[in-house]
Amino acid sequence: MRRAAASLAITGLLLGTALPAAAETAPAPTSITPDDLRPHIAYLASDELEGRAPDSEGGRKAVYYIASQWSAAGLQPGAAGDSWYAPVDMVTVKPLTGSMQFHTSDGKTVPTPERMLLLSGRDRSAALQRVPLVFTGYGIAADAAAPDLSGKLAVMLADHAPGEHRDLAARAAALAAAGASGVVLIFDPGDPVSRLRGGWYRQTSMLLADQARQPAFYGGMSDDAARRLFAATGDTLAEARLRAEADPALAEPMALTADLSASSDVARLSSYNVIGKLPGTDPKSGAVLMLAHWDHLGICRSPEAADRICNGAVDNASGVAVLIEVARRFAQAPRLDRDIYVLATTGEEMGLLGAKAFVEEPPVPLDRIVAALNLDTLAIGPAGSPLAIIGRGETPIASDVAKVAQALGRQIDADDDANAYIKRQDGWALLEQGVPTVMANGAFSDSAQLNAFISGAYHGPDDALTDATELGGAAEDADLHVALGRYFGDKQRYPARGRGEPPKR
Repeated sequence: MRRAAASLAITGLLLGTALPAAAETAPAPTSITPDDLRPHIAYLASDELEGRAPDSEGGRKAVYYIASQWSAAGLQPGAAGDSWYAPVDMVTVKPLTGSMQFHTSDGKTVPTPERMLLLSGRDRSAALQRVPLVFTGYGIAADAAAPDLSGKLAVMLADHAPGEHRDLAARAAALAAAGASGVVLIFDPGDPVSRLRGGWYRQTSMLLADQARQPAFYGGMSDDAARRLFAATGDTLAEARLRAEADPALAEPMALTADLSASSDVARLSSYNVIGKLPGTDPKSGAVLMLAHWDHLGICRSPEAADRICNGAVDNASGVAVLIEVARRFAQAPRLDRDIYVLATTGEEMGLLGAKAFVEEPPVPLDRIVAALNLDTLAIGPAGSPLAIIGRGETPIASDVAKVAQALGRQIDADDDANAYIKRQDGWALLEQGVPTVMANGAFSDSAQLNAFISGAYHGPDDALTDATELGGAAEDADLHVALGRYFGDKQRYPARGRGEPPKR
């Protein structure tokens, strides 16, 4: 999928500008302080980097800065080809036009007004004629053998089957992997197409560039349109739903064909994950992964705005700053039993794309990762904030995280409210694959404080570093992650317990 790992050259020549000097290699103090974190945040969230958008000069400066810091600290490159940089190619797709027309086997057109239908295409312009329809129920069940859908239009119920937890994108991707040229959803009666139409054609989809995982056409139809189609074949939608509930591997030809056409605005982006490594003394015992996303929204306001840059100081220069300093502590300490990998991802703001790319082509087999710890949006709470554990109840390592935190004197947040964010952070891409993953920090323990940030500076020009930016909690979280790395990296203190099961969501 991705190009060979052409290095960005650690000299920074491709960037055409001087970057801050890498960290000195003198022994680091045991505790990480706000003063350790502030210079990293100041540079990464500076106007010079223009918001760190993927495939921008500011984004390239960010990845070079992270690699230079880790290199100077004594880490090794962790990506393929002995590189710091793992290419991640992405696309954005904004639907412009789309149309569908359905025909019976004797050539008659089934009356389905445009107001009942939605269709978008993966490519700039595409059209197919007389594509056979196949009713696939709720989609291919995760544990079912995939039928051959080559050259077919898969018609899928949008709601979930009993016990089905995969989202629509995952179910559509499974149908595309089985060869479907397109996927068309049947919406519930409570989801009228007229209400969905505006958002459908305004929304920009953001995907990894390996589009073989995505159907060439993606659409939807109202419950009324679906009833018309089934009636044209002598069937009913109600009976089809019953068959779908009885057979999770349902794939029924519908004696219908479709003419499809769509146009989209497509842009391709090239970016990078940054990966560093500290080899352990017993690599066979597994690996520990720590990660944070480096990307943000870039120039996010119109030319006439007084401040056009979304600097992303809290989200997520703060997490990257902690990751840099935690990695430096590990590099300057005796080696642990297990390998330590540090990962700075791109494309998180585009839908966890960098994390998903890492999962697709990991530098270490996923089943060797005994624990993964995500760092995101840390600079909100003061020192002494209780610890929220996003992933508690979803992965076996959450109890170990709590145990290590309590040994440091941290109070654990009593509720699981922070789990509302479990799918909105890079750790979700790992959790979906059964990798034991949590995001633990003090910033998510105070709902009022967090909501004030989200409803205020979040994803706007005001998320900038100031003298008032609270780094006490971030420093405390950094010390916690040093302790967590030492705990999970020690095969005696933490014997590997297996990957566990993906969350049922």
